[in-house]
Amino acid sequence: MNSHESRLAEWTERTRDLGLLALRLGAAALIWSYHMRPKLTHFEEELREFPDPLGIGSPASFALALLSEGLCSLLVAVGLLTRLSALPIVFTMLMVLLMAARGFEGADVQSALLYALPYGALALTGPGRHSLDHRLRDRYSALLARFLRKA
Repeated sequence: MNSHESRLAEWTERTRDLGLLALRLGAAALIWSYHMRPKLTHFEEELREFPDPLGIGSPASFALALLSEGLCSLLVAVGLLTRLSALPIVFTMLMVLLMAARGFEGADVQSALLYALPYGALALTGPGRHSLDHRLRDRYSALLARFLRKA
């Protein structure tokens, strides 16, 4: 590989990592601004009216939605357990799509898709270099090796 190709590869990798950082931070900012804040602001009303798509009761469904959209989005934003943390958000948005397919009028298909897509992409790509996962990769590898030795 010549020096131009090497610099291009390095630049491509750097911009990819910056793009993943922007995606993580942007997705978290959007879900907190337009999805979590209204839930927390109107907590009592949301708790009373929240649907129960899993059959576990509205309060439990609401708690799981808050946990996935709130805590998991923050974990994704800082890049900690990113792939694993993105999955509950995708699952929650798939539940919204399922409710919409069943005719639930409160289900916002467009928002569910717009939230599911970046988190689904991050579950597939990982967080990039600008993340806690990247800083902890050696510890993750050691933990996985230890786990596999015991199995």
